[in-house]
Amino acid sequence: MILRAKLSVFALALLAGVSCMNTAFAVSVPLSFVTLTGVTGGSPAGTTVFRADLSGLAITSILSITLQDTSGGVGGSPGKFSGFDLDAIKLATSSVGTAALASSLVGLSVFDFSTAGTLFTPGTQRPPADPALFGTSGGAINNAVATLGSFDGNSTTGATANGFASLGDGGIVTFNLTSAVLPAGNFLYFGEVGGNGETISGNITVSDQRVPTVPEPATILLFGTGLAAAILWRSRKSAYSFR
Repeated sequence: MILRAKLSVFALALLAGVSCMNTAFAVSVPLSFVTLTGVTGGSPAGTTVFRADLSGLAITSILSITLQDTSGGVGGSPGKFSGFDLDAIKLATSSVGTAALASSLVGLSVFDFSTAGTLFTPGTQRPPADPALFGTSGGAINNAVATLGSFDGNSTTGATANGFASLGDGGIVTFNLTSAVLPAGNFLYFGEVGGNGETISGNITVSDQRVPTVPEPATILLFGTGLAAAILWRSRKSAYSFR
């Protein structure tokens, strides 16, 4: 049993190593962004929109985008609405200067807002804490509520709150794109419901690699087969030794 436990730990370590292999040479680039004029959103509308020009980045392609709340407990509402309240995120080929125009832009179809394509690390809540941050469920973003593909967040903490996800103080969300995007000629837009001091300043990056979630099935099969063979060999050897 001790041997099997050791083998299991060894296999898990190997699998963890494999999951990190794809990001060993990843290049991540921080973005700078500007605040657009006006607001957009649902009802009431109060979403502040930010734009980042991706042209000229020292990266050949973009396969993932990461945002991290840097509010530090300042601004916005407490509890389940703590941290940056992400209304939407969009990649587009046009540069516009107002929140309303950004909302109407047709974005590139490269986001997968399901749990398979969106990695979320919830931040902390300011008291009074709620079982889950708004727009999340089970530690993952619930896009049925968040609707991150549209700037439609209702700027309220009341019963009609909808259309966004609160990251929590220090929360992190990564979007793995379904296909690579070239930086040249593309612009990133994202919005914060309320625009009331909660920020991600200095903590939004793009990477030329997707962030791995679990090892690929082929890798699991390879190590699983090897582990089973090792256990079987050891079991037979032990049985033979005690005859």
